[in-house]
Amino acid sequence: MHVASLAAGLLTLTGALGTEVRRDGYQFRPPEGFHMVRWEQYAGSRVGAVGLDAETPRVLSAALTDGEGPDAATFLVSVVSSGFSASPSDREDFASAVMQHYRRELGLQLSPERVERIGGTTPRVEVLGTLREAGQVRTVLIAGLASEGEHAVVTVSAPAVRWQALAPQVRASLETFRHEVPNAAGPVPRRLLGALAGTLAGALVVSYTAWRRRRLRHAANTSV
Repeated sequence: MHVASLAAGLLTLTGALGTEVRRDGYQFRPPEGFHMVRWEQYAGSRVGAVGLDAETPRVLSAALTDGEGPDAATFLVSVVSSGFSASPSDREDFASAVMQHYRRELGLQLSPERVERIGGTTPRVEVLGTLREAGQVRTVLIAGLASEGEHAVVTVSAPAVRWQALAPQVRASLETFRHEVPNAAGPVPRRLLGALAGTLAGALVVSYTAWRRRRLRHAANTSV
């Protein structure tokens, strides 16, 4: 009976995840129902790109969503050009960097609820918090995933009323995340070229609110 229950649980977990995403040296399976957003909506942005050192190159690499409108959840993956061990000593430093990123770069007040280090094949540090946008309370999970040379930061945002149902899929997705060690002698990655272009255009830092507003306007225009 125990074996059957375990097998059923594993099947449920597998069914909760979508098709594998491979991009910029990393791979993961997003929660089921999430799909990639068109690149031009976020190219050159540093939304969610939390770095312990403000001078380290960092850029949003991928954005996924499970729908349109204010009730949709978003799944962002940023790449930071420095290693991150996600060790116990990194826990408070990462949490502090998250708060600074939201306050100084995005102009948003994130209220932290939990900071936790999670082990496993790819250790990570998670910051769970809430923010209020346009009268809606959203739950936000920011996870820094361990990797050498460069590392990824995942930001998941959803209406607070949806978070409890979505959280197991998000946790399962993070467990699938893998990041290849970059070749330091190789060519400049495409994402860093995109970041440079964003800087020259004066649009490197795009606020989370502005990014979502563009998505909402796009949704409204396509529904007309």
